[in-house]
Amino acid sequence: MNLGLVHPYINHLNTFILVLFILSFLTFFIKSDSLFLSVCLIISNYIAVVSVSILNSIFIIFLFSAEYLINRDLAVSVGMIALYTYLANSFIKMWSLFFNDLKIKNYFLLKLPTIAIIIPFIIAFLICYYFFNGDKIYKLSPHCENTQDPKIKVCKYSNGTYTGEMKAFRRHGHGEYIWNSGKTYSGEWKSGKELK
Repeated sequence: MNLGLVHPYINHLNTFILVLFILSFLTFFIKSDSLFLSVCLIISNYIAVVSVSILNSIFIIFLFSAEYLINRDLAVSVGMIALYTYLANSFIKMWSLFFNDLKIKNYFLLKLPTIAIIIPFIIAFLICYYFFNGDKIYKLSPHCENTQDPKIKVCKYSNGTYTGEMKAFRRHGHGEYIWNSGKTYSGEWKSGKELK
């Protein structure tokens, strides 16, 4: 996903997740018997898991909408899924250690984190699928918008405007780019580059 073209809220969510990930990672080095600290760590880790669930839902729908091939953006998306798996596993471990320390052996309480991780992911995926599947993915960008023709998009960049076919927020197919300087290119594009 070309993060430069998506809505700034997606970038803010990325930053938020990165901060929570670093905090979560650093907490494994803190040895404390504080019940309050343990509860705060579990809550912050769970917020990170839910945040990554939302972001992964958007990435997965983006990949389907873009008919993605292997590239750098796919690697970032796979990395986010790996981060989700890591955070989810950390949350489950924290939860288990917390209840083991309290000497509570309730089966339902021990399975609750798995349920609490899966449910937000499913809900986020269904919501994101409904709102952003297919050409609706361009709603995520304040720079690009759909036109009457479902194949044609209009994207405003800092150095000009593109009108034409796109794939995964990249100029792909037939289109015209008009730079602010007045230079124009009309023709075929592939993966964001002019085919001359």
